[in-house]
Amino acid sequence: MNRRQFLAAGAFAAALPGAPDKTCLGLVRSTHSKLRQPASLETELTDAQVREMVFRAIDLGAPRAGSLAAKIRPGSWVVIKPNIVFLRPHPSYAIGDITDFRVTRAVLEYVARHSQAGRITVAEGGTYRRTNDKAEDNVVTQNKQRVTAVNFDWGAEEFPGFDGSLGGMITSFARRFPQKQFDYVDLSYDAVRDASGAFHRFPVPQSPNGVGAFGARPDYFVTNTITRCDFLITVPVMKVHLQSGITACLKNYVGTAPREAYARPGVFHNALLHEQHSAGDRIDPFIVDLASFHPPDYCVVDGLRGLQAQEHSIHRADQTVRSNLILAGEDPVAADSMVARLLGFNPIDMEFLHMAARRQMGVMDQTQIEVRGDEPDRDNRRWERPDRWYGRCNRHWRIAKGSGWIPLEAPFDTLDLPAASGTPPAAGTTYTLTAAATSPGHRRGFLWIGLRGKVKVKLNGATVAGFDSDTRYRAAQFQFPVVLQPGRNQLEFEVQPIDGKALLSALVTGTRNDGDTLEGLRWERA
Repeated sequence: MNRRQFLAAGAFAAALPGAPDKTCLGLVRSTHSKLRQPASLETELTDAQVREMVFRAIDLGAPRAGSLAAKIRPGSWVVIKPNIVFLRPHPSYAIGDITDFRVTRAVLEYVARHSQAGRITVAEGGTYRRTNDKAEDNVVTQNKQRVTAVNFDWGAEEFPGFDGSLGGMITSFARRFPQKQFDYVDLSYDAVRDASGAFHRFPVPQSPNGVGAFGARPDYFVTNTITRCDFLITVPVMKVHLQSGITACLKNYVGTAPREAYARPGVFHNALLHEQHSAGDRIDPFIVDLASFHPPDYCVVDGLRGLQAQEHSIHRADQTVRSNLILAGEDPVAADSMVARLLGFNPIDMEFLHMAARRQMGVMDQTQIEVRGDEPDRDNRRWERPDRWYGRCNRHWRIAKGSGWIPLEAPFDTLDLPAASGTPPAAGTTYTLTAAATSPGHRRGFLWIGLRGKVKVKLNGATVAGFDSDTRYRAAQFQFPVVLQPGRNQLEFEVQPIDGKALLSALVTGTRNDGDTLEGLRWERA
């Protein structure tokens, strides 16, 4: 996509400098002209180059307070949350899976040097037991000694310029800035407990506009550090995710869920978090719910190296992708929307961004985002999607009821027609629905349908599909070529149940047929 097409699509339309009602992001690539030592996007960067990129991105991505330093109040407890989900040699680990330690160190230095923070904590909860945990699974050893994220020695090769451990880095900052307190907290063992010592659940706090939990269970185990700190900086690595599409600022909150409370015996994975709080076959609800307990005060995204196809190793040499960029800003929704674009996704397909925007955590409207620094539409590539990836299906329907139509808004991709309509799936029952989508012009694409039942589908009055499905249901499992007209397009569905079940989803993709919503298409509200 060239610059003209990019802007025409409404993605990252530039704002006038200083526009007060626009959220600001700083984007710095290693080719940035104002860097002291610009480098190609394929070059292995030095620590000095990474540090300068981080500092410049933070300065460009200034919050509404004027600067990151101005937003951090004197004496504040600042928590920096990177992604360190695995340690070598875990079989799921690959280069690009965790936040580059040079990025974490640069953020730590920026806060220590330029703010009046009183305490600066690096906090993370990963898949590794602490040294005094009696369990024997997910134990990491080096030189026959148990280690964790804080004392694991990374050596000097993987992150050039960073030599040693996270704990050693924190100790060095304590020596350099003796007036501040530095420490590390393992969030996996930091669950809030009640007076009896039992893990304590908290309901998701309501947003200012009254939005509560999205997860199937609305109360969560949370950590002391995340809920009690004064200022939280999320420092994720930019990569593809198997379920949510991308992982960046908000997905980084999964590491804030205390594993001691959510792991099953014999493993150290947040299994119960997934089982109890997923909804609509998505993890997006609990991503946003966890972030609701303390939304990011600032975001710095490590875009140096990441993983395509999915978020952890699939043991392929081409899975690690180098981009050599840093993104920074105070709006996590805007930042993650930008990450989606940089990875080649359509931001409107990110379910968790819609939820976060509903909670007023930030803006998804690309015209309300000002990008300072490098052009967001240049030097990008399309990262490989996860297997079976599909974008966000239509949520706005009208269903025939009696002699009229009633609007239905599906909370997730799939519409359960008997439940949504209130009409039992008796013999001879037919559910008739319509949906409308606006296209920016004549567009070819593919209609993806998920179905349990018998369906006949019309687009603008012409039949485009008709088939039965009584096999295992999956959203967006059937694909048919379609041609959209400029402006409003109407889809009509007649669905008959099979074995008492009638399920339906609908998505329109582009000519690549890769699961992304057709660029510029918008589903209309009923």
